[in-house]
Amino acid sequence: MGASAIIVTYRTGPVLAQCLAAVARAEGIQQIIVVDNGSDAGEIAAMDAAAADPRVRVLRGHGNVGFAAACNKGAREATGETLVFINPDVTLEPDAIARLSAVLAAAPPPAIVGGDLRDPEGRPERGGRRERLTLWRAFVSFTGISRLGFRDFNRHRDPMPSEPVPAGAVSGALLCVRRADFAALGGFDEGYFLHVEDVDLCRRAEEAGWRVLFAPGPHGVHMRSTSAISSADVARHKARGFKRYFSKFARSPIERALGGAVGAVLLVLLPLTARR
Repeated sequence: MGASAIIVTYRTGPVLAQCLAAVARAEGIQQIIVVDNGSDAGEIAAMDAAAADPRVRVLRGHGNVGFAAACNKGAREATGETLVFINPDVTLEPDAIARLSAVLAAAPPPAIVGGDLRDPEGRPERGGRRERLTLWRAFVSFTGISRLGFRDFNRHRDPMPSEPVPAGAVSGALLCVRRADFAALGGFDEGYFLHVEDVDLCRRAEEAGWRVLFAPGPHGVHMRSTSAISSADVARHKARGFKRYFSKFARSPIERALGGAVGAVLLVLLPLTARR
């Protein structure tokens, strides 16, 4: 089944051209949709050059609507049976889309498949495979007590599986889903501006009885932190995302209150940590 690649970019920098070139070379791609949330001249030139390929469509003029809303915007323009969401600072292996599409095709619908991205040194990416995000696992992660042997929600340090395995959540940096299934789930929650929208999508899928799978690769390299947006601003968006997530999935007034408190603490803590 043909795939539509969806790439959301916001002041990504020179790696965008590298990302677009790799996606254009990838097997199994019938359409490439680039959603421009706001770019500098160099990135605009890279997108316009890529658009010489008839498979490429650039959507711009809507401003910075956030990652989740831009992904949904791209998905509405997609014609492929499969949607592949790819971060603009990812360089894919040539057969990555074909391999991920094969895993998705083998999974009874509905399902979500996350890819295996590595850092430039070849190490598995943090956040590529996770357990379900809970208040306890967030506490373990953000306090650093995972160093004492407590397990947080990230599983990138676990042994790499030899075949696709169930996961509580996978990363939106490389995520594959059938277009019909994505629409049935309502797409990404646009209440998230940047970060946590992928965790939310997987949680809703899991609660609906879907399979969420992590597929071992490697499928590409994720450069990370190439955008011109400040790390403190990214951290604030992430903290707001966690606050929304914990409030949304709270099952009692106590959980809701704890989620709000955690969100308030993270709004102070994460930007401070980012500045350091």
